[in-house]
Amino acid sequence: MTAVAADVLTLLGLLLLTVGVYGVVRLPDAYTQLHSASKAGFLGVAALLAAASVSGEGAIIARAFLIVALLAVTTPVASHAVARAAYRRGERMRTPNAVNETKDRDVQPTRSP
Repeated sequence: MTAVAADVLTLLGLLLLTVGVYGVVRLPDAYTQLHSASKAGFLGVAALLAAASVSGEGAIIARAFLIVALLAVTTPVASHAVARAAYRRGERMRTPNAVNETKDRDVQPTRSP
């Protein structure tokens, strides 16, 4: 029974990672591509680590939990830093009906020649 659960989690993780790659290729601007990559990447890797920890060995479960916890902390921070750099570079939002909520703040885009 645990082998079936591990197989299902592995397939789920691979599916999520594939959807993330498809989103990066297909979505129109850097911000939506970044959203797709960060969400699907975290969830896909978490599912793969859950599949690895189904075996029940304590060391593997502890390592998988630690990796998921670190990814939960670092993925949003890294995504925010990349999105802020893209905004400062002057990357435009090409998604229909996108709203720039930072246009009134002190962070203004700078376009280098």
